[in-house]
Amino acid sequence: MQDYVQQLVEYWIGYKIRLLDAVGLTNDAMHIHGSLLILFGSAIILRRRPDSIWCWLIVLVAELFNEYADLQGQGPGEATIDAAMHDLYNTMFWPTIILILGRFMFPRAKKSDAKTDRSGDFADQPFKQSAAV
Repeated sequence: MQDYVQQLVEYWIGYKIRLLDAVGLTNDAMHIHGSLLILFGSAIILRRRPDSIWCWLIVLVAELFNEYADLQGQGPGEATIDAAMHDLYNTMFWPTIILILGRFMFPRAKKSDAKTDRSGDFADQPFKQSAAV
């Protein structure tokens, strides 16, 4: 299992270095853009709102794996606790803001009462049974 994780870490670091070179953004910008991409991608895949705790946790797990890989000494200039904390802050800032503000600014719709059934044609009117003949 440890060998598999180490291979995954080496693959990820190599991919990350090539991506930074290809895109031309700084490491900090990549953390911010990557976190939002993972947040919204997980919202689409899980069919949840972006302010879902599950989407936020997916971003956190991805960032913790990235920092684990950096702390293994594979990432250039990234193998320090200070760099890891800086990256963690950059990555989790906007997903955390979306998590907190999304819940206050856009509350979830309350479920309707079970007593009031709605018809499909006239959703604003209660369902009425036809008269028995």
